[in-house]
Amino acid sequence: MNIRRIAMLAAVLFPIAAVSAQEVSAQQKLPKPRAEKHFGSHLPPAAIAAMQSIRPDNIETHVRFLSHDLLEGRGTGQRGGDIAAEYIAAQFALYGLKPAGENGTYLQKVPMVGITPGADTRFALVPAKGKTSDLKPLDDYVAYDQTQQPESNIDAEIVYVGYGIEAPEYNWNDYKGVDVKGKVLLMLVNEPPSDDPKFFTGKALT
Repeated sequence: MNIRRIAMLAAVLFPIAAVSAQEVSAQQKLPKPRAEKHFGSHLPPAAIAAMQSIRPDNIETHVRFLSHDLLEGRGTGQRGGDIAAEYIAAQFALYGLKPAGENGTYLQKVPMVGITPGADTRFALVPAKGKTSDLKPLDDYVAYDQTQQPESNIDAEIVYVGYGIEAPEYNWNDYKGVDVKGKVLLMLVNEPPSDDPKFFTGKALT
């Protein structure tokens, strides 16, 4: 193990130790359960005590670490994702949860399939009139074929359909008057931007 890897490991373990110490300290200072109605007086005392032990600053500490750049986005099957999983498992252990994963751990192996475009991937836009546009993967576009086949050849007309949404409750239909049979649909992500809560619930993603 080289010095750089040791430094990175230390940087990861230090926040874990710090959070663990905060959790233990917070648990030692927990107030006695209160029989307040909004905590659910119908619940068992242990459940009420657990609810009252939740502290916003503790949640913030966990979120701050899990969202840190050190975890590199927590990509599935990647180094950052593995670190996040081990961190959460460590928290489960600190809380005294019984492991239910494989080999006495909190983790379970799940088979995954990774898809990476080949270097020879080709994508071209051929207009009805004019010059063909050859696009370079990862520079001009990002595309992934989820059929898990080694090769997919698509030769079809591209039709732009806005957001690709049909929502009669908002009097919105991107497909009205558009023939999409046998064609590739090009659409925008999310939905039409709006500050009006009565139109696609405003800023919230629906």
